[in-house]
Amino acid sequence: MPRKSILFSLFLFVNLFVQSQTFHLGGNASYFASQLFSKTMKYGGGDSTYVFSGGYGGGFTGAFYFDHGGYYSRKIYGVKLEVNYSRVNQSYRFFPGQGIIDPEVFYKYRLRLAYVDVPLMFTFCPTHHQGFTLEAGPQISFLQSANSVAEESRNTSPMVPVVTKDYFKPTTFSVVAGAGLFYSLSETIAITATFRAMYGLSSLIRSGTASTSASPERRVSLGISAQLVYKINKYDAKKNRGYKYYMKRVKRGG
Repeated sequence: MPRKSILFSLFLFVNLFVQSQTFHLGGNASYFASQLFSKTMKYGGGDSTYVFSGGYGGGFTGAFYFDHGGYYSRKIYGVKLEVNYSRVNQSYRFFPGQGIIDPEVFYKYRLRLAYVDVPLMFTFCPTHHQGFTLEAGPQISFLQSANSVAEESRNTSPMVPVVTKDYFKPTTFSVVAGAGLFYSLSETIAITATFRAMYGLSSLIRSGTASTSASPERRVSLGISAQLVYKINKYDAKKNRGYKYYMKRVKRGG
């Protein structure tokens, strides 16, 4: 990364920290249904079809939140940055005999891609970190590995294409949106559960490397993400750490 980019990122991080009232740091895990849309295959096609495929991921979460009203402000908004390792799967079922009218003759293989996803989410909570939340933003993904494996065959020999990273673009872009619930377990620990949808903006494959058996054009997923975070409250406890904390301060004369 160029020196100017590093300095700009550092400046942005420091500025967000200075301006924010609450900082969250933690981890997350997700499970989702994944699809890799393709131009060469269609749902319910004559001799090929998509099969439901699952995906999973996990990583780190950091977020800055702003409310300018402390404990008495109902609405809170912020910026969340995640770094996640994700495995994306897509299964394909082929009918080399009489097409899908002969379901007893088929073979199936799975395309497996691994990414490091970095979403930048803009979040909003109308009930001050204790209830409903909304989030949306862009995501950049860096390809880590790509391969394919045989899964199942019936009355025919499986044909698994050779797949390598060279067939795919090293960097792709997506948009992510989600809605969920935020619950504070204590003054410093909180959990979230969010339903998320992700849609790829760029093709996954390099130009000239399309295969007749699998040519994924878009990465799409829908699933749930769970997070456990540690909350760092920067300012007066009276405004942000809750009634019990404030009463302890009062009893101590603080």
